[in-house]
Amino acid sequence: MCLSALVFVCWPVAAHALGSGDGVAIQYYFSGASTLASNADFQEAKAIFTAPPAKGFRNFVLDRLTGVYWKALQFDPNIDATNLLRPILDDLLLAESVGSFGGHDTNRMDFVLAAKLDAKAAGSWEKNLETALHGKGETWTEEGFSGERWNRAGKGSLWILHARDWTLVGGGEDLPSVRSGYLRSIKKDNRPTTPTKDNWVSASVDWPLLANWVPGLSHSPVKLARTVAEATASKERIHATIHVTYPQAVAWKGDPWRIPKGLVGGPLSSFTASRDLEPYLNGSDAMSHFSSDPLGSQLYCWALRSMVLESYAAWPVTDASNVVKKLGAEAPPALNPLLEARQHTHLSWVPSKNQLAWDRMAITAPILEAVHDTNGDFLLAKIFPMQPEVVPVSPQLFSQFEGHEDLIYYDWELTRLRLLQWRLLSELLPVFPPSPYQESPLVPKAAPNAKPRGPAKTPPLSLVATEAWLGSLVLPPGNTVTEITRTSPTELTVTRNSQFLFTGLEWVLLSHWLADAPVGPIDMSLLPQAKMSALPGARH
Repeated sequence: MCLSALVFVCWPVAAHALGSGDGVAIQYYFSGASTLASNADFQEAKAIFTAPPAKGFRNFVLDRLTGVYWKALQFDPNIDATNLLRPILDDLLLAESVGSFGGHDTNRMDFVLAAKLDAKAAGSWEKNLETALHGKGETWTEEGFSGERWNRAGKGSLWILHARDWTLVGGGEDLPSVRSGYLRSIKKDNRPTTPTKDNWVSASVDWPLLANWVPGLSHSPVKLARTVAEATASKERIHATIHVTYPQAVAWKGDPWRIPKGLVGGPLSSFTASRDLEPYLNGSDAMSHFSSDPLGSQLYCWALRSMVLESYAAWPVTDASNVVKKLGAEAPPALNPLLEARQHTHLSWVPSKNQLAWDRMAITAPILEAVHDTNGDFLLAKIFPMQPEVVPVSPQLFSQFEGHEDLIYYDWELTRLRLLQWRLLSELLPVFPPSPYQESPLVPKAAPNAKPRGPAKTPPLSLVATEAWLGSLVLPPGNTVTEITRTSPTELTVTRNSQFLFTGLEWVLLSHWLADAPVGPIDMSLLPQAKMSALPGARH
């Protein structure tokens, strides 16, 4: 969590002043990996994350981020960052820490970090900063605690303070109230902040404000809001809660659930149900041209255990045969330029079967067709069109959300199996960038007398480290359940009950993102671009 927050410190953007207020875009609390290691609820996680592939992946990510942060903090490029900044990142993962990020100038993101360190580590932080900045800074005191400050012309100040059991470091002077608040709390209770009882991690993010530093958020398909998240653990299960607050009321109709119970069969590896997500999304130009939008009604997705690619999606419509014909005429001209430019796949209408087909894909050939169920007409998408012998699904699955008037999203999965499935799907689906070193399996082998192609390309180290880590990540059998409830017109509450916090897809995306590996995250250029005007709640 803290390393992800630190990423935003190095985001380059044009400068302009933000409005009044404390200017805090991100805050977090983390109890520290050393604390979690002694917690009985994390013993399975400890065994997984201390295995050699996990250590190799962690070291690779920290080495990469060391270079990123060294450059972002504008330290001397002629100095080796490994021995100076890397130990600080190691300590941040192990120690209890809190942090705030933001400010009033989008040319840089100021920050205040407080970590609970022993005397040796605290002294090492100070010594390493002095080496990186070519000497001691000016002596200064605040709230009765002393430290050093380096005023760097055109680069922003850096500072360090020692306060009882805590070491505070920061960049810039735009968060003085945060720094003084941490110090006053330490003076009183020897803690910079009081975490909620039993929370091992918590965070708050003002996404509209963060968009001032991260321009890419302006194209987010999800409407930006303020979020507060926290996680606790009990009986080797992690319970996470996120409160999402919008600046204005969001209109939502919430029609009664219309489940395609006759279409869903098992044994399942995952099942997802949602309804009327569109009010919480930013509209897209591409979807506006289609006569049927699954995000504007109800959408059901499920995957089977028997085949990795055997996945389905269905949404209710009126007069399914006519709707699929309209999509057959609308979708190819709208999406084929994107698909053909990326991986030479394309959509085609098959009149004889009344199907919309996704052609030229490796291994699979997805189709969209009209079907009828006891609950009415549906459009059914098949990622791997087979006619398997399915087992009827227990009504208990549908009872988890059916009849819940305020529930807008429900997801259940066997995470260990879904992790394996998403690793393969990420290699095959065109919304994931292909690995640059891989050659297409459709390329014929060279003739015996052909000139040699030259040395074979080798995979990037980032991909090697990531795949070694994901390949070793054998999670214990267990499920992950995520629910999103509309608690008021301006608030959503997200709850998750899991073994290791993340879903299988999130494990794949997060791992590739941290390592900057070429497979994943999703190639957003292929998805419909959101239409956004001024960000609600953004400060200008």
